[in-house]
Amino acid sequence: MQELLKLKLKNFLQQNRPDILVMLQQDGSTGIYLDQKINSLLDMPEKLLVDGRPPYIMVELCMAALTADLENSHFEYLSELLDTEFPAVSDTFRINGLLTYELLNLLEECRPLFDQLGFNEEDSMLRYAITGTIQAYAERNWNSKNSGLWLSQSGKN
Repeated sequence: MQELLKLKLKNFLQQNRPDILVMLQQDGSTGIYLDQKINSLLDMPEKLLVDGRPPYIMVELCMAALTADLENSHFEYLSELLDTEFPAVSDTFRINGLLTYELLNLLEECRPLFDQLGFNEEDSMLRYAITGTIQAYAERNWNSKNSGLWLSQSGKN
């Protein structure tokens, strides 16, 4: 059960929190992190087994506990903002296999704003500041042809 949960947790990180996974991989601490998270369940799997829960329910309940503190991701926020405000760019990145890479770059670019303004997904000031930062990033990091794609998207706001 522990190996299955580790695999599912790593898959969750790949899909939902690649920012954490990349950081762990850079530090060489992915295995340690996964082990610590699994150990944090304590005896939850055994209690569920004693309660007669089916294995698939046990896995789902354990995964819910393992991922509870991984909500409200800056990465997911940026991904949703890029999809909403710059859909053609987001689609281009996705098609070319660059979406995660560029979102990680944008996350680093926007980190000071998150630190300064806090993180509230409903905060319009944060949304405008992040959108402006994405725009500035695009202008600095893309050639003039691709910058036009970014700029044309920003007019839809």
